[in-house]
Amino acid sequence: MRKVEQNRDYSFHIYIRGIILLGFTLLFFKLIVSGDIINFIAPRMMPFMYFAVAVLFILGIQQIWRSGSKKIEELVCNCGFDHGGNSSPIQSVLIYSLFIFPIVTGFMFSDNILDSSIIDKRGFTSSKKLAEERQEQIEEFDTSRAERYLEDPEAYMESLDERLNDVPLEHPEGFEIIEPPEGFYEELKVELLNSDTIVVDDDRYIPIMNIVDMSPEEFVGKRIEMIGFVYREPDFTENQFVVARFGLSCCVADAGVYGTLSNMPGGQNLELDEWVSVSGVLEVIEYNGWILPYIQVDSLEKIEQPKNPYIYEYY
Repeated sequence: MRKVEQNRDYSFHIYIRGIILLGFTLLFFKLIVSGDIINFIAPRMMPFMYFAVAVLFILGIQQIWRSGSKKIEELVCNCGFDHGGNSSPIQSVLIYSLFIFPIVTGFMFSDNILDSSIIDKRGFTSSKKLAEERQEQIEEFDTSRAERYLEDPEAYMESLDERLNDVPLEHPEGFEIIEPPEGFYEELKVELLNSDTIVVDDDRYIPIMNIVDMSPEEFVGKRIEMIGFVYREPDFTENQFVVARFGLSCCVADAGVYGTLSNMPGGQNLELDEWVSVSGVLEVIEYNGWILPYIQVDSLEKIEQPKNPYIYEYY
């Protein structure tokens, strides 16, 4: 009798797990159909989402099908591990809640996007500043390695050999490095320098801003048009604000902030996270010791948030 009750309890756990898997299936399906999936991942990750939906659906149906079996052989996978429900009801509820909670919140808040509150935690920066900070980190790391080698060359070489043993010599099958075509940035820079007005469109937003950020002096006097949401740092003057966008490589977890410092009379009246289309003349300004591009805005229009608020690196 006790064995029958244990089997029935185990069947119930299998059934709940199947429901959870189908819950994730429906959540992902809803995000894909509604288009809200772009609030979480970059378009190039969509094939993985389609695959995940198919696999989760199959596994969910399989679990529910298994839960209805009265044969112990069909309930137990014979993997050598006890999958029995030995936990208390409270423990089971807590464990399953960890999976149910993201499903519920996903259905309730699937249209939320990143906003200026995220920039508050990371701070306003630019491509030039990031590149120079990265170079400083590399130089500091190289100096540290040189010092360790001079202190004990033999020990350093042994530790280096140990680390290299764990590094694969070849990329796994299917691995692809995403990088711009040869000469892409050089050709784009020439195009921008020869243009009367730089139009920062979504498809080329990241490379255009990278070029302007790295060589702001070369673009002084050029007209520029772009859209983004309003952000301010606490130390900005009353007329200063950033026209910002979030760029995604894979998903929102690796989102980076791209923005251009702007100035306009009455800029203090703009609300945070308000979407605007600006047009103006590029200048340069020193901000916290960095020479940055700067838009002297002469035309601003408040707009609705774009259907796809994020930008991606296309080539």
